[in-house]
Amino acid sequence: MSWAGCVRAANGVAIVLCLAACKANSSAQRAAPPSQPIVSSVAPTVLAIVAKPAETVSVAGREPSVRPLLVPQAARALTPSSHFDINFWGNAVNTHTLLDAAGKGAVPVSEARFLWGQGQLYVAFYAGDLDLEVREKSHDGPVWKDDSVTLSFFTEAGKKRLISVSPTGVLADGTCPGDAKNLGDTRCDLHWESHARVGVDYDGTLNKLGDFDEEWNIQFAIPLRALDAAPEPGTRLRFALDRCDMAFDGQRACGAWGTSLTPAELVLQ
Repeated sequence: MSWAGCVRAANGVAIVLCLAACKANSSAQRAAPPSQPIVSSVAPTVLAIVAKPAETVSVAGREPSVRPLLVPQAARALTPSSHFDINFWGNAVNTHTLLDAAGKGAVPVSEARFLWGQGQLYVAFYAGDLDLEVREKSHDGPVWKDDSVTLSFFTEAGKKRLISVSPTGVLADGTCPGDAKNLGDTRCDLHWESHARVGVDYDGTLNKLGDFDEEWNIQFAIPLRALDAAPEPGTRLRFALDRCDMAFDGQRACGAWGTSLTPAELVLQ
């Protein structure tokens, strides 16, 4: 499908997508664990996103909670790649803009979409980013110190399974106590493997200040069985998603959907 001049509105978020030309040897790259196939990246440039704030519920003395996301079933299987297939993702449920610590729309803007099917949880994640900072190249390395997104899935035993991915596709995953901030917590077990497949795209130059990189995108296919979740309608997953933007000077700006104290919820439809 041609992306040139494509204008789309979905789930209350207007996204203007434009592909000026297919870029041979695109600057987008992907690194992944040996078990994951490398995906070449030729993808659209997202020129603008007008995202409405996420719906929140505030309770005195507690972190703001977010509404459950009712996840539709995908009509077909997806092989994650750098290509955003509008026909596939058109009916996905959307977080809208992730939230900052005050419960407001976080800057830089980021959002996620969800579908499920064929035993997989599908996630499409978008992040606006003017300065891409990514240095880690090893599976299960400290991905969370770079620009990255982390998906946390909470278990009944007070633990959570974390999957962190950078804009270049470097993945780290493991099982941690529910209160762990990231996979760098010494109590985390990095032996657990999510078997997640990812496809990535990013615009700009890594680790170069002042070139206005624009954004990055990641698509996930995560086996539901790896999360101890039944791949069937009615299954509920308590989860949180957070994205941190790493500035050149080391400062971070983060947005989230759900937290360890007040997890969000996915409900398979």
